[in-house]
Amino acid sequence: MPTPTLPATRYTLTYPEQPSMAVQFTVAPDAKGTWTVERQPYGAAGRMLAGDQPRQYYGDEAQARAEAAYRGLVVRECLHLGQLLGISLGPRDIRFRDGHPTIDGMDAGQWLEALGTD
Repeated sequence: MPTPTLPATRYTLTYPEQPSMAVQFTVAPDAKGTWTVERQPYGAAGRMLAGDQPRQYYGDEAQARAEAAYRGLVVRECLHLGQLLGISLGPRDIRFRDGHPTIDGMDAGQWLEALGTD
């Protein structure tokens, strides 16, 4: 199996009402072809909070399954943040461009922040 040459995809979503709270999502391959998806929340002063266990994917469909898991985690977090802000969003409202979520063509985090601070 060839060594993956794709870089890791990372996205950080900051909570507008709580600027010290953020969640970082990562999907990345390793040298053996294993894909890992991680969700890591951060609290005040960048302190890591207890995160989810990294999910690992192996085999022929590893990249597709890992990318789907990454998108699912990011969409759920965007929906949760929207709910906290009183914004009605559905999963189809969130699209991905180059691994990063967008809403109405704008970066999802910026979009939620703009609506959350009005």
